[in-house]
Amino acid sequence: MNSSPFLVFAGLALVVVLTPGADTILVLRMSSAHGARTGIATALGVVTGPVIWGALSGVGVALIVTRNATLYTALALLGAAYLLYLAVGCFRSAAAAATSIEAGLEPRAIRPRNAYVTGLLTNLLNPKIGVFYLAVMPGLFLGQHLDLWIGGSLGLIQACIGLAFLSCAAWFATRSRRFLTGPRSGVLMETVAGLCLLTFSLCTAWSVLQES
Repeated sequence: MNSSPFLVFAGLALVVVLTPGADTILVLRMSSAHGARTGIATALGVVTGPVIWGALSGVGVALIVTRNATLYTALALLGAAYLLYLAVGCFRSAAAAATSIEAGLEPRAIRPRNAYVTGLLTNLLNPKIGVFYLAVMPGLFLGQHLDLWIGGSLGLIQACIGLAFLSCAAWFATRSRRFLTGPRSGVLMETVAGLCLLTFSLCTAWSVLQES
């Protein structure tokens, strides 16, 4: 099979991956608060999403989601609600961190498995990823029958690019912890992450309600 469509898609996927979003904020937050292992576990969850969305697009499931306005709106709003849930979690962590500082306690760790699920849901509950695949796949594979293999392969390409980028972000955030040595730095990082996720949640909900 001609490899040029996959190379073109790799370029498009690179642009998508490098565009700042909730996924990046989440990995940065997990890494800065809990270390590189937790951050990479979150990144693995995030990049699993495109593989699933790509496979669903290849077999036509994503097309059903995007053409059903009610289903699309419900999924998008669910994604916005999940981002809001994560934002609230950040604010609660900031409050807990402030309390821990006063009491001299260490922040509670997060299991890598839980971090993976958090990353996966953040990505999987974003139907715009499915729209992206449906928009580019027909043009890249003109005259070809789209199937699970093509869709899954494109998702895997984006996943590899995303994992490389998010792993670098996790490493950067973990290294930055050495420079953020003040006792209130954890509170500040959790608050900033919460505000970013809250903004993404509100923008997603507004965008969906405007389109519906």
